[in-house]
Amino acid sequence: MSITLVSMQEADFSRFAQRALDEYATGMVAAGEWLPEQASLQAAEVFRQLLPQGRLSTHNHLWRALCAGRAVGELWIAERQVGSRRIAFILDLYIEPIERRRGYARQTLLAGESAAREWGCDEMRLHVFGHNQGARRLYELLGYEVASLTMSKPLP
Repeated sequence: MSITLVSMQEADFSRFAQRALDEYATGMVAAGEWLPEQASLQAAEVFRQLLPQGRLSTHNHLWRALCAGRAVGELWIAERQVGSRRIAFILDLYIEPIERRRGYARQTLLAGESAAREWGCDEMRLHVFGHNQGARRLYELLGYEVASLTMSKPLP
């Protein structure tokens, strides 16, 4: 099984943006960061800031992940400068529900890491919601470590 990353076209980007916006808003509500009634607008504003020219925004790479020519998911990586270091930040990894548990997420991440090395990046970073245990396990298996951690406790 081999994953190929192919740049999103406009129709791909439109589908990606709607799905990613909805998931991001839902994740931020579940994390207690945003109120449900404001989440969609807040998510749209974040995306406008991160992708001011949509899929053509500089230093952003938006791909469809293909296996044997079949779309199995999507990957969004942004190149960032942190001091003198160049890093790649994974902003979204998505595998179609019907394609999950087949190793596509792992292979997509490894393909993204390979691309980041070609751009001269020396580190990958990402954010994962604490409640997303499956993603956290995958990232840890691939060598990602906690760089910062926010914890919460409800007060009755």
